[in-house]
Amino acid sequence: MKQSFAKKVVSSFIRKKSSRTAAEASAESSASVADVSQSNHSAATSRNLRELSVRLDEYLEQIDMSGGEVDVDVISMSRQVEKISRYTNGSLPASVKPAAISDDRASLIRIAAWASKEVYSSDTAVMGRISRPEQFSAYQPTKHSVEIDASFRDGTVKATRMHLFSSAGSRLLVVAIRGSTSIRRDWTINFDDIGKETDGNGYINVDETEYKVHGGFLECAKAMVDKVSNAISSVLLDAGVHEAEDEDVQLLFTGHSAGGAVASLLYAHMSSKNPSSLSQLGSKFAVTHCITFGSPPVTAPALSASHSQSVFHAIINEGDPVPRLDKDYAESLLQLYLLPMAPKPVDWKLPAMLLENAGTVLLLKNGVEGFCEVPDDEIRSVLESTIFGSPRAHKMDMYLWKLGMMQFN
Repeated sequence: MKQSFAKKVVSSFIRKKSSRTAAEASAESSASVADVSQSNHSAATSRNLRELSVRLDEYLEQIDMSGGEVDVDVISMSRQVEKISRYTNGSLPASVKPAAISDDRASLIRIAAWASKEVYSSDTAVMGRISRPEQFSAYQPTKHSVEIDASFRDGTVKATRMHLFSSAGSRLLVVAIRGSTSIRRDWTINFDDIGKETDGNGYINVDETEYKVHGGFLECAKAMVDKVSNAISSVLLDAGVHEAEDEDVQLLFTGHSAGGAVASLLYAHMSSKNPSSLSQLGSKFAVTHCITFGSPPVTAPALSASHSQSVFHAIINEGDPVPRLDKDYAESLLQLYLLPMAPKPVDWKLPAMLLENAGTVLLLKNGVEGFCEVPDDEIRSVLESTIFGSPRAHKMDMYLWKLGMMQFN
């Protein structure tokens, strides 16, 4: 009975994100069809799942709207995350080892992290607590920037901010896509068509591979192609860059959460054989990169770097559930949250991933300074077998802290 209620509540959680009333009505409808002999137990289970799913939904929305400044934690009044430590697969395995990352690559990742936070808020009080690019890299921000406003009506166009950075002999154009556009719409898009075999061949066509793409993120990426290409052209024109390829200008797509998922699809489209205003700009840059933070799975098979010199990473903080989030995983996590504390260490069986994370995964492991990794052919197994169940770990501020870029008061 508990499993049946979990499926119904998660289904409501995925379909309708706009109000607490809608989620409660769906769960109450589930309770109304329960077996009479188990009505008391079923009603309690339904109420718990209903409340938990709504709280988790609202918490993820708040994180995406703020980039991490959330006052109320979804697990503040319970022991859900503490329960995870009782499972033998509640933390990353010993096979996840420190990664050898060059200083240049680490600097590029930190620039991406700074931009992914800055697109949420340019408030000086907020950004003043974060290390600036010139403090950890050779790049400095220039005056050349442009913004794309979000489409609040349908949420398909995400707020985007572009900055041109410069260093001795090179420039870097950073395209940062915000994780949320509208609290009414965004997480509905995030869960739309998860696991459905949406054909990406009309958008991603880099080789003979046939990609299945998350329908909601694909919708966003398609809607943003012309806006992003126009904005890129505007920044380059304003900076007096006529042929970026001849002037060693690099392009970096980045974003946190849903913004990172869309960024990875735009990155893949840049090298696509399908002509568009954006893909035609790809050859004008010396190299194009993509670095995302806490982004959900987006394609099957996984997207890979378009060029040997291209940096394409998915940064995942240990415990962050979003990089594993799909319908089956959400259901499994809610069921785990509702169970009592395990009396002894046991293994929690997790569902297989429906889609995969974009790029080469780098993990921010608890208790380990810097980046960690496992071989590419093992990362899926690690992600599928490890519980990622701490919503607080999804905050962009937590990523910045793990990267040594932010101190908490």
